[in-house]
Formats: sequence, structure tokens, C-alpha cells
Amino acid sequence: MMRYQDKVRDILANMDRYHRAYYESEAFSGPSLYFHRRALETRQPSGSLAHLEYVYATLASWGMHRMGKGGSKMKSFEDFRRSTKLLTDKISQAQRFDCRAMDNPKWILVGEIFKEIEVMASGTSLVGNSKALHHMMPNIVPPIDREYTLRYLRGNTNIKNDLDQEWLSLKEIVSDFFIPIACHTDFHLMANQWVSSQDKYPWDTSVLKVVDNLLIGWKKWSAQPVAGAGAQARVPLSGRSRRIGA
Repeated sequence: MMRYQDKVRDILANMDRYHRAYYESEAFSGPSLYFHRRALETRQPSGSLAHLEYVYATLASWGMHRMGKGGSKMKSFEDFRRSTKLLTDKISQAQRFDCRAMDNPKWILVGEIFKEIEVMASGTSLVGNSKALHHMMPNIVPPIDREYTLRYLRGNTNIKNDLDQEWLSLKEIVSDFFIPIACHTDFHLMANQWVSSQDKYPWDTSVLKVVDNLLIGWKKWSAQPVAGAGAQARVPLSGRSRRIGA
């Protein structure tokens, strides 16, 4: 936890603030929310055609497939579906895991799934595969994003194109950042309250997704000008805020 402990403290100290900023921004709705929820609702039994179609549609609506020459690209649906056929039992087993009770054999199993899923045709797999796995096992794998997750934790959006290293990065982020937050008593209680209020908080679909939402909320909150500070913006620091000049 040493690498991210300041970030863990910041999220725990500001969870209400970031949660409010996330929902006040109203940044995401429409297909991105609908397919996300349907993918989660159809995850059992694992490997069903409907579930895989919803996962695939979710990733497309979340910006993982860009039209034209540039940007990220997804593999064909048939390639994605084919890559999951031998993973059904492993996915079903991982769906029963609790992120607060992970051990090495469980991580090995999740790592095997991460490395064998084929959904992205371009570049790296960390973002695309984590988003796919989140909709199969939301209790273990959060969706990782360059602009929110990596920028918040590391200050950059760089990902090395190496599947083994990408898995180790995902495991580190989940183990050293997401899980310590999820295990905190106050956070766990509050997150479960938000998850239970789906009419009000439709994106709070799991405890780990709540953490992900708070990272987006951090980005939205940090971009807001401080009252009376002109063009200055707020940046959280261990539960406090300081000003940065334009």
C-alpha cells in the first residue's frame, strides 16, 4: 500500500465531495449507462451470448473503439467471444471471490483470465481488458482508465505495451489502492448505501465502481475554480485543497 497510501487517504477524506461532484457533472448517460447495467445484470451464467454482447457494446459506448484511422480499436465480436469460450468456468469461479479476501491462487486465476481475454485490437490491453473483466467480475476488477485512474494515481497516462506488465500494473492498482479503500469500514458502509440507492445513484453498481466514480469526481471537482480565485483551480492533497495559479 506504500505507493498509493496518500491517494487512499485523499479518497477516504473526500469521498462525499468527490461523489457529489461526480453526480453533479452529469457527464455520462444514455448508451454508456444502459449497456453497463445490462452487462452486469446478465453476467450469470457467465459466457452467455447476451452478456458478451452487452460487454462488447459497453466498451464501444465507453470509447474503446474509435472510427477512422486513429484511436483505440476493438477486435471483432467473434474474436472476443472466441477468446472467452474456454474461460467460462474460471470466470464463474472468480465471480465468487471477495476483493477483501484475495490470496495468491485467486490472483493467479484472475491473471489468467486477464491475459486470455482478447477484446482490443490496438496497442495495450490494460484499459480494455479491465473494463471487460469489470463487467464479468465487478467484485474483483474495477474499470481502469488512462485519464482518470492512471492520471490520478501516477500523474501520467502511460502504459507499456506488455501483457504481463499490464497485468502486474492492474494487480498493483487493485491491491494497493482499490482494496484498501474498499476495506475501510466507513467507506464500505457509505459505498453500500450508495449502491443501495440505484434510483439516485445509477452508476454506483458495486463498491469498486464507486471508487472509480470518485476518481472521476476528483477530476471534475479539481477542475472547478475556487470561489474568488479567478482562473485558479483546486487540487486535493491528503484530504485538503490548495490553489494552483493559472
